Amino acid sequence: MFIRKLETVDAFVAVDLADVSGTGTARLAPKILQGGARDMARSITYALASLQRHETGISAGINSKPESRSDAAAAFATEVADWDATFSLSPGKGVEAGELGRIEAPPNDHVLAVGAVAAATATMPAATTAAVIGGSDDLRSELASANITVIADDDPISAHVDLLFCGSKMGAIDHLVAARLDCSVVVPTGPLPLTARAVAVCRQRGILALPDFVTTCGPLIEDSSLVADTVSAIIGEVLEHPDGPLLGACERAEEFLATWQENLPFGRPMAP
Repeated sequence: MFIRKLETVDAFVAVDLADVSGTGTARLAPKILQGGARDMARSITYALASLQRHETGISAGINSKPESRSDAAAAFATEVADWDATFSLSPGKGVEAGELGRIEAPPNDHVLAVGAVAAATATMPAATTAAVIGGSDDLRSELASANITVIADDDPISAHVDLLFCGSKMGAIDHLVAARLDCSVVVPTGPLPLTARAVAVCRQRGILALPDFVTTCGPLIEDSSLVADTVSAIIGEVLEHPDGPLLGACERAEEFLATWQENLPFGRPMAP
């Protein structure tokens, strides 16, 4: 993992693996922390490895005040487009569609939702209820198509449901929050919503925590039917892993990485 800083604007790109093309997300705010960007890049690397792609995860941060955000985004896109590396970035928080120019990979909330729901139903085919934190209209539509009812609750964390879809922010579910969960399966719809300690608490309580780098990989595949089939197949492979599906998916991705990387990246994709 290394940080490549830009020369024309206060920005950086966290790059997980060297000398290969990269895919990831760009975010813009007055201060984007490099630590969080590193974590996001690692998660994307594992998503790409899960799909057996020889690419690296990347995550960009553009530091800009609101009044200069448009110029900062434009300068970022222009400089990165001229790099030797082939990087594509989807607009994340603070970045508007179209602002990344030639390096932009458009976000696709629909296929993300397809993948997340496919992962959930592959894990718990009989699921009928769900709670949602930070979910999109596309997610709710996919849940309705799967005959899964979204339960309205002022505190979704403690809602008594089959599935909890969570994509609000990295580390949103820590060990204290995990102790309050009343669901059977946690399905990430954003990067790294569970901390490592939360995953351990979920295991102790018999709650399945699914790997975010699998449940959110839909936009890397794009085709809706292929997304559903691919995600379901991966979840099916790791669901019965003795240490849980998240660690099973990590090992599965690492087996592929070991076929073309001399050394595995240090640290698995979990929020600290």
